[in-house]
Amino acid sequence: MAQQKTTFGGVDILRFLAAVLVMFYHYGYWVWAFPGGVSARATGGIPAHPEMDFLGSGWVGVQVFFVISGFVIAFSAENSTPLRFFEARVKRLAPAVWVCAPITAAVLLLVDLSWPTDAVIRLVRTGLFVPFDPWVDSVYWTLGIEIAFYTVVWTLLRLGRFDVMETVAIAIGLISTFFWCLYYPLDLSDLAETRWLQLALVHHGCFFAVGVMLWLMRFKAVTGTRLGFSALFLAGGVLQIASSVDVHSIKVEAAMPYAPPILIFLVATGLMAWSLRLNLSWRGWRRIGLMTYPLYLIHDVVGAAMLGALVRAGVPYLLSIAAVGATMIAASWLVAIEAEPRIRLLLDHTVFRYRLRTA
Repeated sequence: MAQQKTTFGGVDILRFLAAVLVMFYHYGYWVWAFPGGVSARATGGIPAHPEMDFLGSGWVGVQVFFVISGFVIAFSAENSTPLRFFEARVKRLAPAVWVCAPITAAVLLLVDLSWPTDAVIRLVRTGLFVPFDPWVDSVYWTLGIEIAFYTVVWTLLRLGRFDVMETVAIAIGLISTFFWCLYYPLDLSDLAETRWLQLALVHHGCFFAVGVMLWLMRFKAVTGTRLGFSALFLAGGVLQIASSVDVHSIKVEAAMPYAPPILIFLVATGLMAWSLRLNLSWRGWRRIGLMTYPLYLIHDVVGAAMLGALVRAGVPYLLSIAAVGATMIAASWLVAIEAEPRIRLLLDHTVFRYRLRTA
């Protein structure tokens, strides 16, 4: 079977579960633990629920996303051209943003977290993928980092040097890991959320590098060198997660445990590596994977506003979380199955029409 036809059901399942993990982290923990956050303010106020502390590590699903991106992007780029790769990335990223961002902007207005001029500015910046805030929702912070990695891969394709992808990934992973090795000894906490370092892949490059190593070991060969670099980059990822725990602890004004998010990340990465050996080729897994991106984009502000409305109406908190979670999953399915294909078709007949004429 040609590589282009290969599917990764296990990766799609893991990607979806990571998005669900982030979603329930926001609904079950962040909306009451960090009252100053946009999702907490969108609810109108949720009483503290200390019994839900176990969901406080769900943010680590984002780091799992980055590992998956490293694998998937390296895989999809290998036999691509710069133009095809660029087109594929635009058609993957833009449609969901152009559907979800306006809905989020409308909800911001509805719950009085924005005003028309501000909402329009946020919406335009989000729709144009401006890598610096403000956006309509803080979850969009990850897109600039993803695009930075895509840019590295596109540059290699443009130069005709995708053959050095491994070397480049190792360099990115080493720089990132080296930064986190120095983070605690040199007390670099002031740099923990520096946007420029994020966009330079200094903060999260180790996660993308792990994904590339998994791609190499799945499709090329398992070698001692690749295993060694994978372990090193995983260690860098653990240090980055530890620093994120510190940042979250400051925001919620309470000590948060290090072990749970680190364990979740390592187990998820191990499951991903194991799943690559399986033949989970059912087409439904792919559809589940496609729902992940719109679910991540739409769940935070929109779902939080719904959650607050249900709680104020007297619906028990746990039942409200379940109802909103199910609604957001259904909404993400509609976006992925109905809305996104139509926008991609429109792009094919407008922005990318030249490709249709020359195909």
